[in-house]
Amino acid sequence: MQGSQPPPSYRFHPTFQWRLNMILGELRSLGWQPVVHHEAVRTIEQEAQKVKEGKSHTLNSWHVRSTIGLLRHSKRTVDVVHGNAADIIDKRWGWDGPAANQHFKFWLDLGRVAKKYGCRWGGDWTHRDMAHIEFLFIDEPPQPRRTSDYA
Repeated sequence: MQGSQPPPSYRFHPTFQWRLNMILGELRSLGWQPVVHHEAVRTIEQEAQKVKEGKSHTLNSWHVRSTIGLLRHSKRTVDVVHGNAADIIDKRWGWDGPAANQHFKFWLDLGRVAKKYGCRWGGDWTHRDMAHIEFLFIDEPPQPRRTSDYA
């Protein structure tokens, strides 16, 4: 099948890992067979290829470890935002068969459960990504703001 667990060498942020475990457990309790697709983590080169193929719309993906965001914390500081992302599919279908339909109950259950655990769901986006969930976090104290942080 198309899915498997992420490589053991990759570690999600503990808070996202907890949420991911809860989401997978709840989906199993609903009778689904959820798995994290093996491309939970990508290099910038892999993400560029996804964009080229039309399978992603951004190079600033939370699947890429080096992606960061900046949020203004105060007049002089910014918060550095990190994130983790995972694509969750039902191992019986992946993105095919009934899962090719954006209204497939698995996708709707995934979205509801992911949001219950504080994750963002790609099914809510303009360019829908039904299998995608992500969680953003700030892991460090605010950093001094550089003029290049905001135009």
